[in-house]
Amino acid sequence: MRVTVHHALVVPALLAACGTAPKVKVIEAVPVATIGAQQEWALVVQVHNPNATQLVLDNWVFNADGRRIEWVATRTVPPRETVQESLPVVLPASVGAWTVSGELFYVAPGRLNDILFDSGFSRPSVPFAGEPAIKAAGSAPTPTAVDGTMPDLKPPVR
Repeated sequence: MRVTVHHALVVPALLAACGTAPKVKVIEAVPVATIGAQQEWALVVQVHNPNATQLVLDNWVFNADGRRIEWVATRTVPPRETVQESLPVVLPASVGAWTVSGELFYVAPGRLNDILFDSGFSRPSVPFAGEPAIKAAGSAPTPTAVDGTMPDLKPPVR
């Protein structure tokens, strides 16, 4: 069998598919601010990393009530843990319940996958969809730091 450039590209792409994809669940939407005829929401989603190594999230691409939104994830999910993300969404203020569907792009675990991702040969993603529960204003969860820890809410010592 003759190995071609096509084979050289397909084999690494198949290797990158190894591992388990993260699981994404749409939880809720919390109104943040009303600006004229627009309503800003915090869309809360959960991301579970089933792998034994950390998972680097790259970006979110999703539709909320027919509007396309792209958001950079810049988040690492520790091994076998679940984190919450709060994604900004702006919709007409007149919208009541709404649906979300899209993809979360991530870097599959492993050094080879890092290289394939950085070179553009492998862009794994996982689809997600749901209808967020609409919550009262001011009930958005406290965001977590990039390393997954809770922010320090104590005032600085002087």
